[in-house]
Amino acid sequence: MTGCKDEEKGPILTQETLLFGAFPFLNELRTAEFDLANLNSSVYEMEVYFVDNEGGTAVAQYNVYAAFDDNNPANGDLSSESTLWKSFGPSDFAPTGSKGNLGMTLTIPFSEIAAFVGAGNTGDVISGDRFQFRTEIVHTDGRVFSSANSTPAITNAFGGIFNFNVNATCPLDDADFVGTYAISYGNVYDPFNLFGDADDPDPVQPLGDLDGVTVTLSTVSGSTTRRSLTYGNRLWLPSYGFATGTVTLDFACDLMSSTDALDSGLTCGDGSIGFSQSETVPSPFVLDDDSTFEVFYEDFTRGGCYSGVDRPFSIVFTKQ
Repeated sequence: MTGCKDEEKGPILTQETLLFGAFPFLNELRTAEFDLANLNSSVYEMEVYFVDNEGGTAVAQYNVYAAFDDNNPANGDLSSESTLWKSFGPSDFAPTGSKGNLGMTLTIPFSEIAAFVGAGNTGDVISGDRFQFRTEIVHTDGRVFSSANSTPAITNAFGGIFNFNVNATCPLDDADFVGTYAISYGNVYDPFNLFGDADDPDPVQPLGDLDGVTVTLSTVSGSTTRRSLTYGNRLWLPSYGFATGTVTLDFACDLMSSTDALDSGLTCGDGSIGFSQSETVPSPFVLDDDSTFEVFYEDFTRGGCYSGVDRPFSIVFTKQ
């Protein structure tokens, strides 16, 4: 496609003149949490390989930063800022995965990382606490790639993993919190006309009519506490036809967290519009009762639309 008056003078892009970035691809998640019953022996472990259009050889450095998010005030606040934990270079990389790209197995022992963030004493890490990790890739040409300059397509569509959290948690049996669940609203804001048009026949509400709707919760490889689901073809903006994507729920002893449930692709000038788990209302659950639980969300938290207007809602899951 060209906008030049003389098409023969249009810009020419070739494979050789384009600049390619790089990202770590999650090849296998082996262990995804720190077990509160066996903290000293717990490790987080994942296998990643690098996607850079050169089989991983264009990656000069893989940096891992760590922070501690002390979510439980019972033992004081030991939260820490994100700090470089380790840097890995080509000598640490090896052919990984079916494509043979260079990559590595990232192993994070609990005892080591807890001491690093200043939470290494007995009792410092309890239910609800989590370790936050962010990574970056330094290209051989000096460019740095991280979640800050990557699009949602990298992490959602292409399996990239720059940032991740590791919870201190209580392992679940594979039979718990899986199977078919009916979903309904626990509470929900009143429908409203998205663009202020009173004659709009299709006012907006988070997931439309949930009468008779069910979803399926499935286990996630490498984790005992995570469950994945999709709200299916439930449409956040029904008249626009945007379907929700895959959601991951993490059941950590008594509090459950949810990844963002939607990336609409629309924007009001500040990223992609979507809804996220509420930052002010926790989502508790009962560890030994998977018959029902409730997730609290906030609509329009991203995208720059309706800033300052709270639109809370919750989804109740009832096992069938």
